[in-house]
Amino acid sequence: MQKLNLTSQSKHGSGVDDSMRGLSVVFVDGERVFIDNGAIHGKSNLERGMQFVKNLDEVPDPRLVWGFWVTLHRFEGGVQGYYGLTTFALHLDETAKVGYKSLAEQVNQMEKAVKGQVDVSRVPVEVKSRLVNFLQSVRPELWTHAAHDLKAAVTETDAS
Repeated sequence: MQKLNLTSQSKHGSGVDDSMRGLSVVFVDGERVFIDNGAIHGKSNLERGMQFVKNLDEVPDPRLVWGFWVTLHRFEGGVQGYYGLTTFALHLDETAKVGYKSLAEQVNQMEKAVKGQVDVSRVPVEVKSRLVNFLQSVRPELWTHAAHDLKAAVTETDAS
């Protein structure tokens, strides 16, 4: 089983921003859902060896991979749960070793998640469902104590 590295205990010295200590990245790549905290520094396994271009049109055969910034919070009573959840997109062509991502979007979405914001509005329902199943299975107690707005955002169905 994968370990969700969300402990709320900083492993860094005092020079590191403690707001990042409860941050992790979950990817949904088709049917596969996995954690890769290398994405925090732009060095996930998906990103390694790829040349990132400035326009999506430059990626010959892009495959969409959803990335989710996930944060924890210690709520009233000392219980810990999922708190912030935002998303970013990677468009990858492994054969051509070319990809597209918006670094500005990734950074902005990461900041929002760290602040406890939730925004998964552009994510398809089936991707949200895979994410929910994964989060529930990795650390069930975190899902049990997750922020209400986070649970609502990922379990709602498209009304369109």
